[in-house]
Amino acid sequence: MRTILVAAVLGGLCVWMCAAPVEAAQMRAGVARVEITPPEKGTPLSGYAARTSGSIGVLDPLYAKALVLDCDGKRMALVSLDIISLPSERIPKEAEQRFGVGLVLLVASHTHFGPNFRSKRWPEPDGGEKTFRLTEDRVIEAIEKASQNMFPARLSLARGEITLGYHRLKMQPDGRRRPLFQNPDHLPYGPVDPTVSLIRVENTDDETTRALLVGYACHPVCLASRCLFISADYPGAMMAKVEAALRQPKAATKEVGNERPKARKRSVQSTENLKQEDPKPPALCMFVQGGAGSVNPYFIEEKTGQPGATTLHKHMGELLADEVLLAVRKSQPLAGPSEIQWRKKTLTFAHRWSTTATVPVEMATVLINRTIGIAAVPGETFLSLQTMFKRDAPVEFPLFAGYTTCGGAEWPSYIPDIRAAAEGGYGADYTTHIEVGAAERIANQAVIDLFDMKGMFHDKPGGK
Repeated sequence: MRTILVAAVLGGLCVWMCAAPVEAAQMRAGVARVEITPPEKGTPLSGYAARTSGSIGVLDPLYAKALVLDCDGKRMALVSLDIISLPSERIPKEAEQRFGVGLVLLVASHTHFGPNFRSKRWPEPDGGEKTFRLTEDRVIEAIEKASQNMFPARLSLARGEITLGYHRLKMQPDGRRRPLFQNPDHLPYGPVDPTVSLIRVENTDDETTRALLVGYACHPVCLASRCLFISADYPGAMMAKVEAALRQPKAATKEVGNERPKARKRSVQSTENLKQEDPKPPALCMFVQGGAGSVNPYFIEEKTGQPGATTLHKHMGELLADEVLLAVRKSQPLAGPSEIQWRKKTLTFAHRWSTTATVPVEMATVLINRTIGIAAVPGETFLSLQTMFKRDAPVEFPLFAGYTTCGGAEWPSYIPDIRAAAEGGYGADYTTHIEVGAAERIANQAVIDLFDMKGMFHDKPGGK
């Protein structure tokens, strides 16, 4: 009898425990923007070694935009930067210690019209170091603001397509390639990726779009080397147009997804009430540069001596923005339980031209809701690395983030694939120093990490 009673009690307890609902993890997000424009005049600009003087003005401001994602206490930050690159040990360290952010991805657009922190031509002593530290301060501030203003979030995905660039290494009759830095006839000399990848972040409390991540692969060099104006180039123009569209009234923006329309009564005397309403935070558009090391834009200025002549970067940016605003209408909410995982590691490669030196590559791989897979890789990766990752990644929405640092490791410069290293050209067999085969190994590592995070490798032969 006692055995039967105990069994009944245990059985009832088991039924109760099995029936008890398990609360699903809630995705939360925070966004913030800060300006990182350096001094208007005299700032050495990055990207072109032949420049002999500093900046003479500002065409458009530079920003750092932070997106912080948190799921069940696991928190990461993606920071979109209008800058050429930003290796930093300090930012990830402080973000983890102060805000509990376990992974920071510093995603540079790679604009060639921002500050060159390493230049010796700064007008004041230690100017580059001072501006670098101030930039770090501002990025940390953006992460802090985003972390302090979190909201329940929903992620939605979309893709578009537009071809705005070309493969800039042209094949020659001898089987070698040479660089072609301008292509006014828009001739295809090799592979490009026309995909525009979109991740939309919505606040589920008020159904507003708070951030829109735009992934695209093309060098931001529309302004050309003679330009001495500070600028975010075409990514900045794209983001400005998208953000302006997302700020429009409901009637104008429901097609681009800023708000889901709701019935609302209006009265003649509602003007004062409207003034007193708390304005909703503006949506931020953030740019994720892809494997653009071998891709140049079709639109490159020939005359960049005056601001009035520099319009092609705006033209290209607005073309990309138009495709973004069309594609985001088709965005679909990310299904399944919320979850964030990542792997961060440093791969060490031989130096291509030295028998003693090594080249570290500090990379990260992120898996969100088992659907979004992000490969975050520093250096100027050729497009082929992005192509390999997207082809093999075991996720529905692979996103390659080139020019991205997650620590302070040395910048690895150009990372060509094996074929490109053999065929030669700019970034393929000069202005590169990483061993041949590094690109393939990096792409494979990101794919391995995704399979691992999905639990598809086992400790024993034949399965679990």
